[in-house]
Amino acid sequence: MDVKSAFLNGFIEEEVYVRQPPGFESARFHDRVYKLRTALYGLKQAPRAWYARLKSFLLKSGDTLIVQIYVDDIIFGGSSHALVSSFAE
Repeated sequence: MDVKSAFLNGFIEEEVYVRQPPGFESARFHDRVYKLRTALYGLKQAPRAWYARLKSFLLKSGDTLIVQIYVDDIIFGGSSHALVSSFAE
């Protein structure tokens, strides 16, 4: 399984502000910045936020789920079809 937007699924705890991306600047508010609620690729906190969210999911389950993770690629299997399906979603 390849998690297509893994680093976009993490919640960051710090306050992080970014400039408006080129081509998406607001004509009315061109001097403003955006406050992030979730991580973005390239953000230092993105890998940590992604793994924290994944860890939270893995620890709340009572069944056995075996997971091998390398950055955003995952191989997994489990003791319950429902758990494996829930994890895949």
